[in-house]
Amino acid sequence: MTEVFVLVLILSSSGLFGQDLTKLNSDLGLTDSLNHESEIRIYKGFGVTNHTGIFRMYQDSSKNWRAEFFDHYAKVLMTAKLKIEKRELTSNKNLEKVWWSLLKTRILDLPDMSEIEWKLKKNPEMVEDMGIKVLSWQKTEILDGESYAICFRWSNKLNQVTYRNPERYLQIYEKVDELIYFNNLLDLIRTEFGIWKNN
Repeated sequence: MTEVFVLVLILSSSGLFGQDLTKLNSDLGLTDSLNHESEIRIYKGFGVTNHTGIFRMYQDSSKNWRAEFFDHYAKVLMTAKLKIEKRELTSNKNLEKVWWSLLKTRILDLPDMSEIEWKLKKNPEMVEDMGIKVLSWQKTEILDGESYAICFRWSNKLNQVTYRNPERYLQIYEKVDELIYFNNLLDLIRTEFGIWKNN
């Protein structure tokens, strides 16, 4: 993985969340850059709703570990006002141990889901299309559901990935390593912090 020394994340509008992550960060009082040397943010968006859940864990300048969760309800014209709820999270384990467990999920090396689309095909068949023989692959598309954006920094290494419906895709493509690793990371967060349990 290429080492990254300039740590400004380009969080342009993502179709995953129906709202811009830069705007989301602004509402939460967060910078787009991961300013702590050890920090993870996981943004979970739900299709057509105005809700995004944000998990954040980091080591502050005093070397203390912190974990927090935000419920962000975006403003909806003439329907709902902006609403943000924040809570501190605790774990049964020491947060530094949780951090090392996060690293074991291979989050630093995990590619974006767009880079593994070719793995989400199966059962190729030869078909004729306008007199030309081609391979046709079966692929399942899940159009609604949940999407995740993860921003991760450890020292001078940075990774940012987005995955849509990783749990549901793993049920279909059980042997895709990247889906396994991504779901291991989500399972770890659920187990250690008790969030996103109702999936």
